[in-house]
Amino acid sequence: MIVKRSVYLLKEYKIDLSEIESVNLQEEYEVRTISSLSDKAASDVVGLVIKKKKCTETMALLLITGLLQKGGTNKSAGSNTSFSCGNYSLNAQELQNIVLSVNNKATNRKLARTLCNEIAQIALAVNIEGDLANQMRYDHPDLTTTEAVWCSNFQTTNPNCPSKVRDWLVNNYKNRFNR
Repeated sequence: MIVKRSVYLLKEYKIDLSEIESVNLQEEYEVRTISSLSDKAASDVVGLVIKKKKCTETMALLLITGLLQKGGTNKSAGSNTSFSCGNYSLNAQELQNIVLSVNNKATNRKLARTLCNEIAQIALAVNIEGDLANQMRYDHPDLTTTEAVWCSNFQTTNPNCPSKVRDWLVNNYKNRFNR
C-alpha cells in the first residue's frame, strides 16, 4: 500500500499537496504548437512588399526568401541582416514591420514557416543556402547543395525537408536550448 504524504518540505516551505490538488484551475493549458501565419496573412505580407518595393511578386518572394534564408528570422536580426538583388533590397526590420502591420503578434519566423515550401523552391532555383548550412557541414561534410538549402531554423517541422537535415535541425535546437 502506498501512503500519500500530505505535507512536503521543500527548503523552508511547507507545501500542502491536498490543498494544491483541491484548487480548480480555470485556465486551460495548451500544448505548445509551432505557429505560422494564415495563407491570407502571408499573401498580404507579400503584397505589401510588392507595394513598398515597387516590384513584381516574383521579386518580392525572392527578397523574402533571400532574407529569411540568411537568418532574417533570428531575434537579433534587424537592419543589419538584409538581402539585395538587382536594385532591390530588404532587411529583417523592414520585413518585421510589414509582418506586424498584417498581424500584430506575428514574426518573420511565423511568415517563414508559412512559406517554407515556397522558400525552399526559390532557394533551390537560385542556390541560397540556409543560415545553418555551415554549422551542419561541421557534422556532415558531405552535405549536398540541395540539403544546404533546407538548413534553416524554420524548416524543423516541415515534412518536405530532407530527413537528414530535419533530424540535424532538431538535434541542433535541442543542444542549444534544452541543456
